[in-house]
Amino acid sequence: MLFEDYEKANPAHSPVRTQYLNIKQQNPDAILFFRMGDFYEMFDDDAEIVARELEIALTRRDFGRGERSPMAGIPHHAADGYIARLVGKGYRVAICEQTSDPALSKGLVDREVVRIVTPGTVIDPAMLAAKRNNFLASVIVGRDAVGIAYVDITTGEFAVTQFSSSEPDLAAQQEIARVGPAEVLVEANFNRLGQRKRRWLAAVMNEKQVTKVGSNGNPNANIPDIEDDEEDDVAPLAKLLDGVAGHVTPYDTRYFSEDDARHRLLRQFDVASLEGFGCAHLPLAIRAAGAILAYVQETQKGLLQQLNGLETYFTDGFMTLDPYTRRNLELFETGRGGSVKGSLLWVLDRTRTPMGGRLLRRWIGQPLLDITILNKRQEAIGELLGDTLLQARLAEGLKKAGDIERLINRVKQRIASPRDLVALAAGLRAASDVRNCLTQEESASKPALNRIIEHLADNADIIELIERAIVEEPPLSITEGGIMRHGFSAELDQLRDASQNGRKWISDLEQRERKRTGINNLKVGFNKATGYFIEVTTSNLNRVPQEYIRRQTLTNSERYITPDLKEYETLILNSQERVNKMENEFFVQLRTDIAEHAAERILDTAHALAEIDVYQSLAEVAARHSYCQPVLNEEDAIHIVAGRHPVVEQAQADTPFIPNDANLSNHEAQISIITGPNMAGKSTYLRQVALITLMAQIGSYVPAEAATIGIVDRIFTRIGAQDDLATGQSTFMVEMVETANILHHATPRSLIILDEIGRGTSTYDGLAIARAVVEYLHNNRRSGARTLFATHYHELVEVAQLLPRIKCLNVAVTEEAGQVIFLRKIVPGGADRSYGIHVAQLAGIPRPVIHRAEEILEELERKGDAKHRRKAMRDMTMPVAWQMTLLEPETHPLVEEIKGLAIDELTPIEAISKLYELQQKARRDS
Repeated sequence: MLFEDYEKANPAHSPVRTQYLNIKQQNPDAILFFRMGDFYEMFDDDAEIVARELEIALTRRDFGRGERSPMAGIPHHAADGYIARLVGKGYRVAICEQTSDPALSKGLVDREVVRIVTPGTVIDPAMLAAKRNNFLASVIVGRDAVGIAYVDITTGEFAVTQFSSSEPDLAAQQEIARVGPAEVLVEANFNRLGQRKRRWLAAVMNEKQVTKVGSNGNPNANIPDIEDDEEDDVAPLAKLLDGVAGHVTPYDTRYFSEDDARHRLLRQFDVASLEGFGCAHLPLAIRAAGAILAYVQETQKGLLQQLNGLETYFTDGFMTLDPYTRRNLELFETGRGGSVKGSLLWVLDRTRTPMGGRLLRRWIGQPLLDITILNKRQEAIGELLGDTLLQARLAEGLKKAGDIERLINRVKQRIASPRDLVALAAGLRAASDVRNCLTQEESASKPALNRIIEHLADNADIIELIERAIVEEPPLSITEGGIMRHGFSAELDQLRDASQNGRKWISDLEQRERKRTGINNLKVGFNKATGYFIEVTTSNLNRVPQEYIRRQTLTNSERYITPDLKEYETLILNSQERVNKMENEFFVQLRTDIAEHAAERILDTAHALAEIDVYQSLAEVAARHSYCQPVLNEEDAIHIVAGRHPVVEQAQADTPFIPNDANLSNHEAQISIITGPNMAGKSTYLRQVALITLMAQIGSYVPAEAATIGIVDRIFTRIGAQDDLATGQSTFMVEMVETANILHHATPRSLIILDEIGRGTSTYDGLAIARAVVEYLHNNRRSGARTLFATHYHELVEVAQLLPRIKCLNVAVTEEAGQVIFLRKIVPGGADRSYGIHVAQLAGIPRPVIHRAEEILEELERKGDAKHRRKAMRDMTMPVAWQMTLLEPETHPLVEEIKGLAIDELTPIEAISKLYELQQKARRDS
């Protein structure tokens, strides 16, 4: 819009205010960073949000014509940090730049939104975690199926899946949790919803860290009342959000239509059919992928060109890990502090490249079920373990490689800077060194590693081109000049020489003129407003030669030019302008050539390098901590000899870790009930079995002397007590919900870790529930999974006498001089004490409380002994009672128990379990 048009558009507003309001109207859902000179300015509600969230000053700006608006400002050179903080809080930020030169513009400067930054579309390296993908995901939940797509626009990864499920909401949550996106797009038909419903949905989702498209982004919006029947329009969406950790963005439903999405994908990849991508007959996957393309086009103009491939994957090839299990096993961060240190990733990640770190994270979050692939991974690790010299040389090359994957994608996006290309050349040279390490004679007998070399291109031509074209330490921006090396272009060199000669003439001018005029303090200077000048103080004006031409008068001096100085100034400035323009053109062409002719080859190199980096990391960890190669098979047993918890072992390196065996199998030892005192190591033992199993199924070696792992289709965990205050669920309710999920979805190939089931309610209720869960897992063949069950209910030990595939274990302790010593050793049998008071003492409970607890415990035990004595007396009379029943069969205890059964109220599983129990009693009595 021209200056005059802004004047006519709304005479009540000044032109710049009208311009701002027009641009803001086009981006109502984003905080508008409006470029004004060296600052980004925010106005009105945006200013108040930014001032509050970033804790910066809120002022007011006078636009003229009586207009004053709240304003907050940020220096443009420091904007990245502020934008990152806003995006981290879930806001969208629209970057509005000046698109015309203020020096050349007559009146109002042209401005345009050049990109919109959201959590899932960040591209600035300073705002990205190096070893973590920044995924934007999209999800469609159908009646009995789920479609998911995700993309990382910094690496070019674009993948889709569709799978059937009887519980699609739960299935979607699990897969989204695995992907771990920074932002998730969900379908929202705002046109169908009334205003109150839209406000309600935005407010509810705001509680869940939601990026709201179509709202003003104010996180303090009040949640309005809504009728129960009106909730139906948005309840499914709100339910889906419960399992999503990233920011959720409701996106207009029209972008999720199948026809629109399919057309977008065909146009994006310039194909006539999606058959080649494997998703032609997956409508939900297509809809999710199409919405992502629309969103990227809307927020990051021009970046779609790098997405030239689409991977279709299927979830039935991976071990299923629900969000509870990922949290309980602390795969990527600790449960309390959210720190990487103390997680499984912390132990295994010795990668030297960001792309290797991202690949390792993906492997940990996506354990495989395919033994063939896993054996190949083991083979590669084994080849490195047998060659320590090769490991050292690879590590040296890898640490110089940098992030080739993201660098080449910046080249494809045409946003790479000169420094990015220099870094790319250095990374490719490092990749070449790695390739040379693997192709030497001593590496020829390593078939697993040799398979990777096929994808590790040499790229010597690209390295030579970049190093020949760009100086070793170029400027950050292509507008600053000084990018291209001397000798790259003869014409460019001539212009530089001309400019350099002119600069030398001017640099010598000051000394020549001082000597000629006798003015010892004469100065030659330059500024952008007036160009070059000769400055003479007022006291020496009488010595100024006649050929000097006055240019500017200052308080204590005068500034002059000469015809020769003006001529050289024109030569220098024209030459420099042409040099900068020519360098810019050369650089842009160089970047385009690499993008069009070498990008895919370089991406293959990056992916191969990442794979080598992960193998190197896992081999290094295995060698340093004496891990073994596990045997993988399709059988139903898990046998671990002298297993260790990988994280605890490293976190407490000064204390020797006590290893323990584990033996589980569906036909012999399906369920292990583990008893023992608190702090003795029950939870550590449970987790280490799960982590060893998971490590084996990413292809890693494991912390044990030996291990045989029958492939596990999913790991379930129910560990720890945690309220869910957001949904009003108590500790016990959360525990029961998680347990129900396990019982409904476990299969005979699953591994279940249960820690203290039933402790969130009364003792008898808890014991009853715990026993019922154990019996159900044992007797229900459909969900008869391998199970480790830690408990304080010592009464559960009795179940092992009734059910054949249950074994009892306990954590050994010993007492010396009145002190309890935890041996950390798992031994057969059940424990008879919990040593809870001893643990309380270790925790620092005041001594008077400890003494009183001991008195109460002694009293309770005394009463318990009396109760047991009375029971023994009854048992002594049992033979007489038994003889009486022979005369009167109708009074036989088993007969009476059968009579009292409420058959109509028993489920089939409960009936089978009860029948099995009666049979065991009958056999004992007989």
